[in-house]
Amino acid sequence: MYGIDFGTSNTVVTVRDGTGSRLLDLGSGEVVPSLMYFERDRRATIGDEAIADYTEARSRFGGKANLYNSYRFFQALKLALKDTSFKGTTIFGSFWPAESLAGLFLREVKRRADEAVGAERRSAVVGRPVSLSGKAGLVSGDVSPGDVEDAVVARYRAACAYAGFEDVRFVPEPVAAAAGMAGELSGTVLVFDFGGGTLDVAVAESGAGGVRILSSAGRDLGGYLLNEDVSRARITRHFGSEGKIRTMKGNYLDMPRWITDQVASFYALPLSDLAATRRLIKELIYDARPVDKPRLRGLAEFLDRNLTFELFDAIDAAKIALSDGDASEIAFALPPHVSFVERLTRAEFDGVIGRRVDEARALVLEALERAGRLPADVSAVIRVGGSSRVPAFAAMLESLFPGRVREGAVFTSIASGLLAAHDAGLSAA
Repeated sequence: MYGIDFGTSNTVVTVRDGTGSRLLDLGSGEVVPSLMYFERDRRATIGDEAIADYTEARSRFGGKANLYNSYRFFQALKLALKDTSFKGTTIFGSFWPAESLAGLFLREVKRRADEAVGAERRSAVVGRPVSLSGKAGLVSGDVSPGDVEDAVVARYRAACAYAGFEDVRFVPEPVAAAAGMAGELSGTVLVFDFGGGTLDVAVAESGAGGVRILSSAGRDLGGYLLNEDVSRARITRHFGSEGKIRTMKGNYLDMPRWITDQVASFYALPLSDLAATRRLIKELIYDARPVDKPRLRGLAEFLDRNLTFELFDAIDAAKIALSDGDASEIAFALPPHVSFVERLTRAEFDGVIGRRVDEARALVLEALERAGRLPADVSAVIRVGGSSRVPAFAAMLESLFPGRVREGAVFTSIASGLLAAHDAGLSAA
């Protein structure tokens, strides 16, 4: 049986090792970026191999007018599974359901894991967010959170079946992290699991007898959302978000925000069918002010050249740099239309994401209230997930739990605790 932390940003796999579990090297290390490269008549590649193929393809197909039809590069497929309004996408003339796309990624993960252990495994304990019925999953007011939970679990299960797994159990991600620390900590422990797609919190009682989960809570708040916030605050204007469109009567209207928001839709854009959007952007160029025309041309070129990941990576690198430094830069160029270097200080970044910090604080307090505990009752807070390193969130936790916050194994804590959680009866079919 495998323990699989299928994360929005990274994926990690463990396997039983005696009475515990061990991390598997999946060919390029224990942590594999949750990225997938897809090209016609070629095996899909994942992780660092996918990045290498994407980089090579940009050079190889550089002269073509629409690279979107030459290759596809997917990120955050886990978020696509959670979004029940997203059914799938057409790739090179064939429709791929969201479950099959995520399943194709997991199939390659399974192949690598089987190769690492020298045998095939068809059972797995898979991590999942605490809540699957967040705002991304609610299609309308007629859909209940329970219905969404069931629908998304079914999609997870279908993706795992596509990958070749026959027996799959699920464990909430912060619960897995808490279970993995059984015996290491005592008293009331709060796990703050802040990853690429979601923020999940668990409150547990830990001691020599094991771990007892008191409460958990989660919401659609992760590193991707922080990057989108930065893009909307500092980047979309370079692609015409502050532009004007001339009407037939000679009046000027504001540029529709959904058009330029394409450069902030880092997970959704690679999954979209963009033909109609590209046509509309090219039509808007004729009615735009002269100062806005190059920016819209840059937006059209951005879509044609399949550059979503390149911009995301530039923003993400700048965000990560702010964890240790006071300032960073976001540099991006798409000659001759767009070229910019945005300097971002930590104070400016904190201002952009301030409401997200407030949302995270409210979720922590909600989890404590559900557990019947106060901040003073907590003996230790464990931060896991790459986004937990963002200083503003670490400072928020320190203000609530002074001197009791520590960093866990940021990228591997969940995977390391999945099998332990299953053995403790904390998994569900």
